[in-house]
Amino acid sequence: MKDSERPSTPESLWKSIGGKEEASMDIAFTPDQLCALAGSRQRENLWGQRIGLILFTGLAGVCAYNVISVDQIWARLSQAWLFGWSCWLAWCIGRSPRRMNPTESCASFLRRSYESKRGGFLALRWYLFLLIPPFLASWWTGSARALRLSRLKALGVEPSSRLYEFSSGPWPFLILLVSLVLAWFAFGLAAKKAERELDELRRRTQE
Repeated sequence: MKDSERPSTPESLWKSIGGKEEASMDIAFTPDQLCALAGSRQRENLWGQRIGLILFTGLAGVCAYNVISVDQIWARLSQAWLFGWSCWLAWCIGRSPRRMNPTESCASFLRRSYESKRGGFLALRWYLFLLIPPFLASWWTGSARALRLSRLKALGVEPSSRLYEFSSGPWPFLILLVSLVLAWFAFGLAAKKAERELDELRRRTQE
């Protein structure tokens, strides 16, 4: 490089480096790279679908058991709400297409997969709002606390233990509330990541 072409200031040096990085990111994917990405994405989709089905099916089973076993009406209603919520999410996860169609190109599959990933995480953010009514009802009526304490007694936990004392206080509800807020932000970040992946795919496939 000639002296006249070298960056004269740190700012121009960073701009030069950034321009080279952007130029490298604009290099189009080769067909082999697209197929490798599609295969990796398809395996990721399948594992995510299996984990989601196991998670929400198990949660639905626990809620169904609580609906049958508890006596308090508010506890039953809250658990029935959670049971329906879990079944709905399990159904949405199970029906979402995760495999590449035989007549579909690798680029089309990747684009559809990223769009589905982004839409799924954004939908999950709104589905979290459906958890507010049962949680508030169970907290207001004390049914969640009664359910926790009855389960601990069935496991043989002594009322004088720290676990029993912790479960009888407001901390489980506060932890659950903080977890919902963190899940809201986490799903939003995951949706933005899928949006960046989709933009990069469109840029590097010249779409």
